Amino acid sequence: MSAEVAKAKQEFWRIPSITIAVLMVIHLLPKAQMQANLRLLLTLALFAALFILLWSMTAPRERYMERLYAWRYEDAGPALEKSWRLYLHSLTRVIRIVAVILATFLATTALKTLSLWPSFSSFSLLAPVYQGLWWLSVAALGLFPFVAGGLVAEAMQRGRLLREQVATSDFEPRKDLPTNEEAAAQSARAPVEAVNDSRFLAGNFEWSWEDFYKNCIVFGQAGTGKTVCVLNALLDGLLLSSQLSSHQPSCLMLDPKGDFHAKIQNLTRLRGREADLLRLDPTDLEHSIRWNPLDSDDDELELAGRFAAVMEALGMKSDNDSFWVDSAKKFIRHAIALIRLTNPPGEPPSFEQINAMASSFGPISERADRLADDDPRGDRCLAYFADEWANLADETRSSIQANITNMIDPFLLAPYDTLFSGRSTVRIADVVDRGKLLYVYMPIADKEVMARMVCTFIKMEYYREVLKRPDKKRPSFFFCDEFQSFFTVSQGKGDADFFERSRQSRHANIIATQNLNALTKQTREKDPVFNLLGNCAVKIFLRNTDRDTNEYASNLFGEQLVAMLSQSLSSHGKGLGGGGGGGSQGANLQYDAKVRKEVFTELAVPSRDDGTDYCETVIHLASRGRVAKLKQRWRVYPL
Repeated sequence: MSAEVAKAKQEFWRIPSITIAVLMVIHLLPKAQMQANLRLLLTLALFAALFILLWSMTAPRERYMERLYAWRYEDAGPALEKSWRLYLHSLTRVIRIVAVILATFLATTALKTLSLWPSFSSFSLLAPVYQGLWWLSVAALGLFPFVAGGLVAEAMQRGRLLREQVATSDFEPRKDLPTNEEAAAQSARAPVEAVNDSRFLAGNFEWSWEDFYKNCIVFGQAGTGKTVCVLNALLDGLLLSSQLSSHQPSCLMLDPKGDFHAKIQNLTRLRGREADLLRLDPTDLEHSIRWNPLDSDDDELELAGRFAAVMEALGMKSDNDSFWVDSAKKFIRHAIALIRLTNPPGEPPSFEQINAMASSFGPISERADRLADDDPRGDRCLAYFADEWANLADETRSSIQANITNMIDPFLLAPYDTLFSGRSTVRIADVVDRGKLLYVYMPIADKEVMARMVCTFIKMEYYREVLKRPDKKRPSFFFCDEFQSFFTVSQGKGDADFFERSRQSRHANIIATQNLNALTKQTREKDPVFNLLGNCAVKIFLRNTDRDTNEYASNLFGEQLVAMLSQSLSSHGKGLGGGGGGGSQGANLQYDAKVRKEVFTELAVPSRDDGTDYCETVIHLASRGRVAKLKQRWRVYPL
């Protein structure tokens, strides 16, 4: 917008500059020896220049002043906006009256002057009219401060009230417009630029990795530029800024829409990280890594806890009843323990093996027979299967079996039976330690349940590996658009639990969702959602029409005391503009939102129809010493 105001300023001042230059040239030209026709031409040019100069102080000046004040007070709020608009209205009214009087004076002076020329001698017939108007205009100019004193006082008072409102608020109006060269340089800059190995420019703001160590969430409805403007820029900024670092970051990227499938390949090639890119892609087994969620050094209790968290994420836990999930968790825990004891060395457990044990007693008995009688490692799992599992009521056991086999069944189908079994070609621990970028391509639109299961599994293991490395030197980050698809609230394994502790591991989280209700519908209570949001120090809001999201965003910024303009005007006398009347103006202090809800419905979005190539955001930045409110523009940034 600053470039538009700078352009408007240039266009406005062009007319006065040209007319003043013309007037100076006419004044300086020697006229004594000049031919009569040329002197007449200069006289006409003189009055024309004066009329154009006077006209430029009306409509062109009004347009420029409105743009200038709109830019200066862009984020000031409705109270200040009303004040500056009232001030400009009063100022415009005074200037227009003066302009009419001056135009009358100029016109009558021009007629009097031109009537002295033979070519315009006929104008003398109108002498009584224009001479009368001339004296009237002179009288009006002299009496204006007295007759229209009320209008002048009103404009001055409104200007003073505006200045007082600014002085008593925490708002700082913009002052210095960029020069044409600065505006051109700003337009020519890349949407994303590295500052150093931990800072980058994006959205016309200098970001630090420290901002994202404290977690970032982006809100924006479909079509607002959430991905093409904001997320693209943040992702590139994180990779670009770390190019010169000796410890390049690792990353887990979940992509429920599949938008980054081609982007990530191009971006890693551009930033010299192509060799670090790993894909988990069931549609391209040739280039996909193999990853077995059970091929882990974590104990059975940890792995079983992930199963339970996935079951809850898929809605297998009924309201206020965790019996079935807890029972399935216990079975899986002991099944993994028994499989580990009886599998050949180096062969991790598999979903197929757990499914077989959950389906019948035969595989359990067969594995129990492989254990030596004097091996104490199997005592607990054997006791569970013999004393608890076997003695459950048939209906109870069948329900637990159904929960387990229903969740495992998709992993037994191609291509998942090979992609998620056997030894992992890359472990998640290696991703974190070796600075790999793991991109999971499993769009929700393709196979929603499978995508949610796999992404939740891999997300929780990635979380654990990050937390196991406090104060690690290599930074890492988690990046996910449409995060509501994989939102987890399981006790101890939820996203909020990880977000509140991951900063110590030099880890950043960047997530995005459409609105608040997209998150709340994934859980039965709102508390886990607000717990997650409370752990996100950076909140970026794009245009949204969701009432709850806009109310939440507005409440984040809080309220402030503002001076609400009030006025009482009366006119009981005669005079131009009610100059003989009376009135008063003042300001009442009231609490008002620093950022009103309607602001979020009016933010600009990219549009090919009207040529808008950017989106606007309101940012709640609580990751630094002082909480800041920012309104930034993000240019369209296709990767």
